[in-house]
Parts: sequence; C-alpha cells; structure tokens
Amino acid sequence: MTQDRRPPDGAPSGRRRVLGWVLGPLGGALVALALIFHIRGWGSIPGGSCGSKYQACADGTGTLIVLAFVFTFGGVITLIGVLAILVKRGFGVAHLIALPLAGAVLIVWPGWQLTEWLRGPMLDIAWTTPVDRPEEARVQGLWVTGDGTVVRGRPDALIAHDPRGGERRWSVDAPVRMSLCSMSDTVSQGIALAAYARHEKPCESVAAIDTDSGRTLWNRTVDADDLSFTRPQGGRVAIDGGTAVVATKDGARAFGLRDGKPRWKYRADDADCGPALVSAAGGRTRIVEVCDPWDAAEVTTRVVTLDSGSGKELHRRDLPTETDPSELDVISTEPFVIRVTESDERGLDAVLAFGKDGVEPVVVKRFGTDVELALGTSQSRFPAQAGLKALVHENTLIAATRTSGGDVPQHVSAYSLRDGARQWRVKVADNWGDEVGSLAVADGRIGVHVDDGRVLSLDPRTGAKQHDHGAVIDEEGLRIGTDAQLLAGPGDGWILVNPDSGEYPPLLGLTLKD
Repeated sequence: MTQDRRPPDGAPSGRRRVLGWVLGPLGGALVALALIFHIRGWGSIPGGSCGSKYQACADGTGTLIVLAFVFTFGGVITLIGVLAILVKRGFGVAHLIALPLAGAVLIVWPGWQLTEWLRGPMLDIAWTTPVDRPEEARVQGLWVTGDGTVVRGRPDALIAHDPRGGERRWSVDAPVRMSLCSMSDTVSQGIALAAYARHEKPCESVAAIDTDSGRTLWNRTVDADDLSFTRPQGGRVAIDGGTAVVATKDGARAFGLRDGKPRWKYRADDADCGPALVSAAGGRTRIVEVCDPWDAAEVTTRVVTLDSGSGKELHRRDLPTETDPSELDVISTEPFVIRVTESDERGLDAVLAFGKDGVEPVVVKRFGTDVELALGTSQSRFPAQAGLKALVHENTLIAATRTSGGDVPQHVSAYSLRDGARQWRVKVADNWGDEVGSLAVADGRIGVHVDDGRVLSLDPRTGAKQHDHGAVIDEEGLRIGTDAQLLAGPGDGWILVNPDSGEYPPLLGLTLKD
C-alpha cells in the first residue's frame, strides 16, 4: 500500500515552504532597511539643511538618502510580491506576519551599523552655556587648567566652567573701574596671572589667581608703559614654574608666583628701549625689546634671555628688523616661538623659533612661493592673548595656510622648527569660502575647526585625516561664531569657545553623535 505524502490542503509543499522562509524575511528586511536609511539619512542633516559654506553635510548623507529611496521602492514592491506569492502558495496569516517581521528584526542591528559607517562621524552639541550679558560682552582670553576647567577672561570678570557640562565653577570680578588687559599664556601650580587697567591707562595692575577656586592670591602694581599698551594684548605677564614675570615701562619685574614676593628686576640698558612682550618657560624668561631713539635711522628689536630664577642675563640677540613691529605675538612659550611683522611692508614678516641660547633662530617666512601662513592678528580673536591660527606641537609649527590664488585659508601646513622646512600640507576646507577657524591639540592629534561646521582630526606627523571630511556638528538651530576657538574636551569630545559671548553661546560641548 502506497502512503500519500502530499501536504494537506492549505499547507505549502516542502519546496514552497523553503522558498517562503527565504522570501518572507527578505521582503521585511528591505522595508526595514528603507526605514533605517530614511531615519539616518535625513537625521544626518544638521539643522534641517546642509551643503552650504556655512554648514557641511555628513560624508555619507547623499548616499544614505539615495539608498533610502532605493530600499523604499524595492522593499515595498518586493514585500507586496512576496506576500502575494506566500498567499498563493498556501501560507497562513501567522506566516504572512511572522516571516517579514523576523527579517526586519534581524536586519535592524547590521543595518544600523551600515548606516553609521556610510554616514561618517557627527558631533552633537551636548551642552551650551547661556549667552553673556551685556550683548557687547567679548572674551579676551582663555586658560585651560590641568583638569580641563576652561576659564574665560572677559573685560569685567574671570569665569571658570566645568568641561563636562559647562556649569560655572567660580567667577571673580575685575577690580572697580578696571578692565582685563592681559592674561598669562600658561597656568603653573594651579595659578595664572591676570593684568588690569583703568580706562585709557597702562596695563599695570597684576593679580595671581588660584584657578581651582578663583581666589586672588595677591595683587601688585607696576610702572607700566603709558603710551603703547592701553589696549588689551598678550605678552604683559608670564609664568615659569614658581616665578611670575611682569612687563614694566623699562623692563620687567619678577615675583613669587604663590606669595607675590619680589624676586628680581630687569631694566633695559637704553632709555629708548622698552619691552614689547615677555614670555617665560623652561627656566628662561624672554623679553622682546624695541629700541626707537628719536634721532636714529633704524628701530632695533632684540630678544633678551634671562634666568627665570635669578633674573641674570644669559644672552641677547638683535632681530633683522629696521622698523617698528606692527605684529609681535607669542605662538609658543616652550620652545619660544614668535611671529614678527615689521611695519615696513618689505621688512621681516615671519615666524621665529628660538632653540638653545646663542643659536640662530629658525625662520619660517609668512609668504612662500606658493603658500602664505594665515595666522590672523592678535586683536582678531582673544586680544589679551595671541589667539592666532597656529600652534607648536613636538617642535613642529602647525598653522592655517592660504595657497596661491586662494582668498581664505583652506589648508593646514606643518613646518619643522629644526630647519623651517615644510613637512606636510593638507586641504581641510572643501567648498569655496570655507576656511580654517582654529586649531587645537588633543591626545596626540591636531583638531581643526572649519567654519562650515566640521571638526577634523589630523595626524601631527603626516597630516593624515582620521576621517575623509571630518565630523560634522549638528547645530540644531544654534549658531557658532566664525572666530570660535576649538579646545580638547573630555574623552573624544571637543569644546568650542565663542569670543562674541554676548551674541553666541560662550561655550559649546561637542560629543560624538550615536
């Protein structure tokens, strides 16, 4: 007797069952992919629009949206066809629901990871600080302490913020009828220096600030220049270990950093000479003097090197200048690197890096045959410090550069401070009009903020990008000033500081977007 092996009525055969188990999940998976790609594609557009010079798109935004529509049409058509086939071949209602749903569930995690890879990195604005008042408020300078605390210097106050959420840790008001006019470039032993001036008066009142609490440790008044230094600028105060150095009318004075006790005095040899800036680090204090006798044909600029502990002069070197410097700023305290631009348009215009005492400084000219160091000016970002678009990392000058024919700096270049040779150059701004906003060092990488809303990470040795176009900031309706300064934040995050703190959020914390 032959056994009847045919399936009962309404049940699919073995071959049909296998085909159903394949096509059912496939249709569901395609529809699920369409949904995921729409969510991730449209969700990767910062503030609802991107692609302009003011807001870049994430790397894979276009690809995600195109694939989202491909999966939408392909998935819907496939699912309808699959359901029709399953019904025709005897699958019940439970199978019609369960099989596509199973495919959709199974594809969610790998599909999400695929969109993450295709989209490229994005940064969320995790937190912001309230806009300052009055509306004209502007940040004059910054300190970053050992634990990452960001201290903003406004004309009327110093304000410290927690780097993890922006909460205010402390604030200290400027002395009555005085405004902040200079800030030390560095913090030592948890102490920094701030200098204050009365209206149209010299920058002569100095305070040592405990950056952990905001407490003023001591105040001193020095005899400062009453002609050249009535505006905020860097290079008036400096710190080296336990020594505080302050520029005076005819030289410099040193005080104990913690107790404010006098240490030593330096006075220029000639009455026609005065300090243009002071800088201190590594046991050395450098004073850049400008000598301009009324009857002399040339102006002399020189660097005097002192022992920071004793004030003993160790070396002096005249710079190859003949006229007043129109720009003179400290780029790095250790090694000592400065930017010098003469008022004579055919005079010295370069970055000078000083090594050992008595050794000829390395010169990196601001204008080359095909590139220009686009450093900015000391008054354009943080006037109480030299907020230039340049930094020094591992004896290498890294700066924003503009190529021949370019209107704005769209490249970042690196120059060896051993011989001045260019080591690499990389283009970081892709669209016309986009430019390098600021640079920062974080965990061995060079951070670059581009004013189209991207942050790139570069290898300091080669200039190689960690990502093709960098992480895009999802502004969500918030505005970021064009002069915003990039700082390293906790973990892989960043912090942006807006100088125009009365118009834009003073601080913005950036974290990687999920």
